[in-house]
Amino acid sequence: GKLHFKEGLKEAGKREVLEETGIKIKELGESISVSNDSVPDKHFVTIGFLCTGFEGEAKVMEPDEIVDWKWFDLNNLPSPVFPPSEKIIKNYLSKKIYQDD
Repeated sequence: GKLHFKEGLKEAGKREVLEETGIKIKELGESISVSNDSVPDKHFVTIGFLCTGFEGEAKVMEPDEIVDWKWFDLNNLPSPVFPPSEKIIKNYLSKKIYQDD
C-alpha cells in the first residue's frame, strides 16, 4: 500500500492491514525492516513493523488480488514468497533493519 498525504507510517500500516485482510491492528511495535526496492519503472521503500496485538480473522477483502489467507511458521513458508515480504522476514530473522539491494 501507499501512504496517504500527511499519514504516519504506523497509521498507514494499520490501515493497509485492515483494508487488505479485515484484521484490526491494536498495537504496532517497532520497525523491523526497511528496504529500498526498484523495478524498471517504479521505486518503493518498504517498511515492516512488528505487530504485537490484533483482533479479527483474516478474510479475503480484495478477491481480484488475493484468493485466500493462511498463517505459516516463518521457517516453513510456501514458495514463492512475495519479494518485499521475503526481505522483511529475512531482515527480522537476521535482526538486520535496513536492506538496500
